[in-house]
Amino acid sequence: MKTYILSIAGVILLSAVVTLIAPTGKMGKFVKGTVKLFILVVMISPVIGWVKSGKLDFSAASEIGEDEAYYAACCGKLEQADEAEISAFLKDSFSVTAEIRVKRESLPPFSREKIKILVTDPGIIGEDERIHIVTDIREAVKARYGAETEVS
Repeated sequence: MKTYILSIAGVILLSAVVTLIAPTGKMGKFVKGTVKLFILVVMISPVIGWVKSGKLDFSAASEIGEDEAYYAACCGKLEQADEAEISAFLKDSFSVTAEIRVKRESLPPFSREKIKILVTDPGIIGEDERIHIVTDIREAVKARYGAETEVS
């Protein structure tokens, strides 16, 4: 019932805007008449559903669902931005080059779940210092980005 009432309110508001910006004359009358027909269709849509299914259902007027493709695109863009930011942070702070993979939750607020870092160029440090710098990187990235961090 709530979606039905909101649909009617939305269409009436839309028709008010169209009435204000519609031209005068025959074209204006045509546009206003079309908007009135649209309002009528929205108002009788539960009756049409009742005729087809045999039960009166007000929720069929408009169902609102989540847009999973949009969420996936947002998540992907945030992951790419994180990867670039972490790469720059590692270059500036530790003078290392690394491949970074960030995994975020697929639904808002898209919190970071896991960060994987593969150090490809440790700079001028020796093999003994590599273990120490891996630990430092793990702690610094986890503290700064607040996600489980894996460094190798």
